[in-house]
Amino acid sequence: MVTLKLNIMKNSILKFGLAIFLSAIFTGCSESESDEVVIESLKFEEAELSAKIDNSAEVISDTFVQIYEFEESPFKNSVHPFIPECATITIEITNNSKTIVVDFGTDGCEVRGHLIKGKVNMSYEVDTNTKTLVINYTLENFFIDDIQFEGSKTVTRQKANENGNPQYTMDLDFNITFADGTVASRTGTKTREWIEGVRNGNWGDNVFLITGAWETNFVNGNTHSTTITTPLRREASCKFLVSGEVALVRTSFRGTLNYGEGECDNLAVFVNDEGEEREIRL
Repeated sequence: MVTLKLNIMKNSILKFGLAIFLSAIFTGCSESESDEVVIESLKFEEAELSAKIDNSAEVISDTFVQIYEFEESPFKNSVHPFIPECATITIEITNNSKTIVVDFGTDGCEVRGHLIKGKVNMSYEVDTNTKTLVINYTLENFFIDDIQFEGSKTVTRQKANENGNPQYTMDLDFNITFADGTVASRTGTKTREWIEGVRNGNWGDNVFLITGAWETNFVNGNTHSTTITTPLRREASCKFLVSGEVALVRTSFRGTLNYGEGECDNLAVFVNDEGEEREIRL
């Protein structure tokens, strides 16, 4: 009887130990898989934030180009083709310099599907014969939809590049705050070549090709290095980038962000270095 009880106890202890061992293995696997899912989700989330910054930053570029070209256009009239009536434009000319302040107000104005708030301050030397012009800019309490941009830098305008097209090179130096409190900064250079609809007085048919490279730094310490590998196409008739591809590189992963083949939609596709795809809404 004693021997039987010992055997039963021994078997019970072995089964209990095996159960704990297997539980530890499966729990470990489950936690590991869960960590991988979280990490992968964060990768796509940061890629999505980068894409949203890209698209919103183009609205800023639109603003600089449209304001300058309208002010210096021989076709200038009393109705601004880009700035809505709810915005206030203040112009001050001193000697050969011009300062332009466009105030979209605290409630904002709708511009081509985006709600813009705050002020754009621009200044430059007036010289109609110069081939290269530097425009200084400052963003003041400036929002595009629910994303805030802060920064002061320059835009260099070439009357004609090697292709004979007007070109704008923008130094990027923004601090960016999203509606959920996420903070990022962006530095780098972006060039816009104006390839269609040049100075015909109709902004709606204008098309730009964008090249450049920059870094986006998030407050958690992650940095995305971005390089445009296929020029991004910006059509004035669409509120989103319609085509082109950028390469994203971070310490722990890399991938590509593709804006499509020319359709006007709010979609982009992120492909990580393992070939996994995720559709992103801009």
